[in-house]
Amino acid sequence: MQHIPDLGKNSLGKPDPWAKFRGLAWWQLVLSIVPIFLLPVGGAIGGAIGAAGLFANLSLARKPFGTPVKLLAMLGVVLASYLGYFLVVGLVHNLLKG
Repeated sequence: MQHIPDLGKNSLGKPDPWAKFRGLAWWQLVLSIVPIFLLPVGGAIGGAIGAAGLFANLSLARKPFGTPVKLLAMLGVVLASYLGYFLVVGLVHNLLKG
């Protein structure tokens, strides 16, 4: 019986923080990372929305969809992340400047 290594652990038995990114195509990596660029732009709000987009795209990248469907879904998450950020910032701005 063949032993299958646990990709979530490194050689020292510690959790591998990069395991979720391993094995993805280059375009899946790019689309997964793009939402997190809201962090330097939007601080905590941008970081929260960007992290949600990143994890949503990582989840979509592992789904057994066809490439065109996966590409469109991941682009939709990127677009929704940025639009959601601007919507939340606009609402907060209007509430504070009211």
